[in-house]
Amino acid sequence: MTSRTVIFAVTLLSCLALSLNLHAQAGGDFADQIKQLQQESRDAQMKNDASWAQQHLADGFVAGNSWGDWQTREDFLKDLQNKTNKWKSGNISDVKVATFGPNTAVSHYTFTYDAELQGKHRARTVICSDTWVNDSGAWKTASTHCSLVKGE
Repeated sequence: MTSRTVIFAVTLLSCLALSLNLHAQAGGDFADQIKQLQQESRDAQMKNDASWAQQHLADGFVAGNSWGDWQTREDFLKDLQNKTNKWKSGNISDVKVATFGPNTAVSHYTFTYDAELQGKHRARTVICSDTWVNDSGAWKTASTHCSLVKGE
């Protein structure tokens, strides 16, 4: 091997390593951004903040809740505007995010809450997963689904 070949190979490998590192950091940035949005999403839900949801729910959004109902985007927004829904407490924990390229992420987490929802008292712990899509630079939730862990 000539020294030029060795220098070229080392340079190529260095560029490849730098590219992989930058890609990994970008995925981490997306993951951190989704974690923040996930917390904001639950905070907005607990405040019945439909305006936050309108900006962050994708067209075609669907929610599956832990009491066995599906909700469209419109149903979900209408439910947020329901002034009879009252939140006593809510805690999101164990948030993990997996990214799938620059435009898709899935978060999964535990949510423990105590609330009066749709005229019924609900105090429970659920595990949830949300699918996030990058819509022209804005992250939006395409779907959410929660399953009961314990409680009623």
